[in-house]
Amino acid sequence: MNKNKINLNINLYSYGYSLNFLNLKIKKMNLDNLLKKHSKLDLNGIELPIDTLFSKINKFDDFYNKFSKKYKFYICFDDITNLNYNYLDYFNKLNIKNIRVRMPQDYNTVYGGNKFLIKKYKKNLNKFKNILNKYKNYFLKNNFFFCIENHQDLNSYDLIEIINELGSDFIGINWDIGNSIACGETPHDFFKNASKYIRNIHLKDYDIYFNGKIVKLNRVPLGKGYLKNINIKKFINHNASKSIELGAQVSRKCFVSNKRYWQFYNFDKIKIQRYYKFIIKNKNQKDNISDYEKNYSSKIIKNNEFNDFVSSYNYIRDYLK
Repeated sequence: MNKNKINLNINLYSYGYSLNFLNLKIKKMNLDNLLKKHSKLDLNGIELPIDTLFSKINKFDDFYNKFSKKYKFYICFDDITNLNYNYLDYFNKLNIKNIRVRMPQDYNTVYGGNKFLIKKYKKNLNKFKNILNKYKNYFLKNNFFFCIENHQDLNSYDLIEIINELGSDFIGINWDIGNSIACGETPHDFFKNASKYIRNIHLKDYDIYFNGKIVKLNRVPLGKGYLKNINIKKFINHNASKSIELGAQVSRKCFVSNKRYWQFYNFDKIKIQRYYKFIIKNKNQKDNISDYEKNYSSKIIKNNEFNDFVSSYNYIRDYLK
């Protein structure tokens, strides 16, 4: 990696409040203005959920034409059922080949790795695999890849099982470092198990709180949570694209004391013990909830989302010195 060039992308999920991904009764920040605030940062690209931010392809096309000279684009779908061949033909023309997706859930999305709370988990998983397989021929013909995120539902073993079943020639992994913890794995365990399949990385930190029953993952800038205690150089030096994605404004709860939690993870005692050792070593004594959960004003939350991103950018930049 060229240390004088930080190949980092801005991930717009970092601005979940500012862009109103929470569907609150607030004024959504103008996307153009948001990006212009980052103009002094040496950013490589933009990662964004196209189906959430843009109702039609032509609206995204206008946005793309404004910023494509400065930034590369990395596309996500919040709901894979919104994907279609019109999108793919369009992406093919733009040479956007990696499509980040996540497993759909029929009801309210369950986070925290609590698979036992996901209604009809196996049905959702099979539906997901059928959709992936539907596009296999197109992806192979046009050199596309699905990048499945470990979206606090699927861990490295789940993802590798999907890849082995459907094919590593069109399916890879979008690894969210922080989300590893939600599914019973340390970041190092996830990376060791699945690094050869990783095509995109979300750099995410969490402030970990553990009361003996629940592991709680609170939003913090990079370097303010567990990341400061581990060596992330091999993650950063991986040849995958990388974006800064800060945690959601709503803290994630992992109900690890519930026996049903672990029934969905085929881990031996040694792996589970290693996980708890990691949690205890990196936990905070205080439950540091987010600005949104503290009921801060909208102005403060939006300002802090930007400040947190800049702080995270500087953390990675300084880490590489």
